[in-house]
Amino acid sequence: MKHFEFWHPRLFELPYYLCLLAGCARRLLPIKSLAKANYALDHGEIGIGSKVHTQFAFEQTRFLPTAALPETLTAAAKESLVADFAEQFGYPLILKSDIGSVGKGVVKVHSPADIAGRVQALRGPYLVQQFTANNVEFGVFFVRQRGVGAITGINRKHFPTVVGDGVQTLGKLAARHERFTNHWHTFLQYLDRAHVPAAGEAVQLSFIGSHTMGCKFTDDSLLLTPAVSDTVNSIFASQPGFNFGRLDVKAESVEAFQAGEFVVIEVNGVASLPTHMFDPQKSVWQAWRIFLQHGYLLLDIAAEHRQQPMPLASYREIARRAGANAAVLDEAHWELMKSDERGNEGRGQN
Repeated sequence: MKHFEFWHPRLFELPYYLCLLAGCARRLLPIKSLAKANYALDHGEIGIGSKVHTQFAFEQTRFLPTAALPETLTAAAKESLVADFAEQFGYPLILKSDIGSVGKGVVKVHSPADIAGRVQALRGPYLVQQFTANNVEFGVFFVRQRGVGAITGINRKHFPTVVGDGVQTLGKLAARHERFTNHWHTFLQYLDRAHVPAAGEAVQLSFIGSHTMGCKFTDDSLLLTPAVSDTVNSIFASQPGFNFGRLDVKAESVEAFQAGEFVVIEVNGVASLPTHMFDPQKSVWQAWRIFLQHGYLLLDIAAEHRQQPMPLASYREIARRAGANAAVLDEAHWELMKSDERGNEGRGQN
């Protein structure tokens, strides 16, 4: 039987949603008012808001430089904006969906020659972000109750890597990796799949920190130090209207992370998952316990801020926006994959 991290998300998440429904009923809290846990953001950042707007709700010292690529811009205007951004922050740079999740639609741009082709394949609103060479990535879950912030879990993201045998091509080694999925074209596009790595040569396949895209998540909550706690609390001190969610961060090393020396890739709000629960060493019951604990925290925090003024759309409009965003994200993801496949056919890669 597949490990629970590979189950259909709706199946694994069902107990969590039932917990939220029951908790809202007990607290006489409208379900959509869960967004009030993060009352400063568009619907609490439940997956229908803008990642750029969420990021800019915070003081930017720790964040990677980022700019919006609105859907309303022409392709030429987007290309010009990306080129200007690269001139300021250098190559490579990252393009990713402004409504994105689980690593879908992420693109790396290496040079000016890449810009036009990449931009033309984009669908929906995007953002452009500086790429960081820091290669140690963590998800850090943060909650704040009655003004007191706490870190409830840390997971490390282990990027999929293959080891050469001097015979098989990189493409074949990747296809035989235990975590391989057809989504891997998203990051294999940057590698020569016909290359034969030498025996013992390790090749990292991905830079995208999503378990859907091949990363293994481990529960590294024991890495928490006062320096990590101080840095995370200082980030959220700039936005009292954010009280439940996850920071995705990158550091040069584990030691640098523990010293509080890291950059923030993005903030995830009310819809965040406590990703340390996906550790392969955990049983589904242990994972559900962590998940439900965070559900109770979300309920309590939303109830604490229930009187905060916050514009909320109707349930129908929220469902419509969520569905539309999911469709656009899938279109962007598959369009980029098709573009990659066409490029690989032209290069004769396997």
